[in-house]
Amino acid sequence: MRAPLENEFSWSLSRARTFEDCALKYWFHYYGSWGGWEPDAPSEVRELYLLKNLTNLHLIAGDTVHRAIQRALEDHARRKEPDPEKLVQWCKAEMQRAVHESLEEAWRERPKQCARLFEHHYGPKPQREFLVRIAKKIGDSIRRFFTSPAFGLIRETDPGEWLPMETLDTFQFEGTKVYAVPDFACRHRGEVILLDWKTGQPDERNADQVVLYALFAAARWGADPDRVRGAPVYLLNGGGFEPRPVTPEDRTRVADMVRRSIAAMRGRLKDPVTNAAEREGFAPSPGHACRSCNFRGVCAHAR
Repeated sequence: MRAPLENEFSWSLSRARTFEDCALKYWFHYYGSWGGWEPDAPSEVRELYLLKNLTNLHLIAGDTVHRAIQRALEDHARRKEPDPEKLVQWCKAEMQRAVHESLEEAWRERPKQCARLFEHHYGPKPQREFLVRIAKKIGDSIRRFFTSPAFGLIRETDPGEWLPMETLDTFQFEGTKVYAVPDFACRHRGEVILLDWKTGQPDERNADQVVLYALFAAARWGADPDRVRGAPVYLLNGGGFEPRPVTPEDRTRVADMVRRSIAAMRGRLKDPVTNAAEREGFAPSPGHACRSCNFRGVCAHAR
């Protein structure tokens, strides 16, 4: 009999943003839903777990593009020329599979493996025009990647200089496990270059993400932080990028941000040592964001 999984405290930018959006949403996601995968989980915990795993078509599109680019990089590393159009078709098939899984409710048995769409659960159900726009976004993102300066850099870099990455990877920050891994990293002309694919519009918050990746590179690969440069790559804008140095001031600022965020999260816990949390310690922040919250159907404060 396997030991039960431990709900270990960790930190990530997405976790921090959830906490900033609404502390109650944060509790639903990271504590109230914990253990909902077990067959004997209480019904309310199971429901929160299913809601936690809701996704939407924009998120699925972004994830599919990321996976397609990863497939292309793996082909390129094996000296096999990637085929952009085949990847576009693969992405569209993955989107169709996700929609089918959601409609067929395959997620009831396999919530982590099968898509459950926010649009199907809460509505409105996606219209054909919306699906066409999503498909175009995917196709444009893939095709522009292959003509982008970012892919140009990758092609001129020997795969032996690429740095190994896991889908989920962590480093230790003052005793706390922090999740952070860029989409691509390599050694290039004496520097470490970090790139992150984006299928949305430019967001100034991504500057902090790049700095966090630099902290990751120093901790995991022993990179000299003064020789690390990084950039988000906005594929719909052509895939251009301007890797900028991560300065000591950047690193200090982001380290302070992470430190404050961890302290705020831990300050809500009933017992920080065991990571025990009670719902009463996490006040809601009702507002416009409730409309896109996975948990709005079970939250009495949702607007």
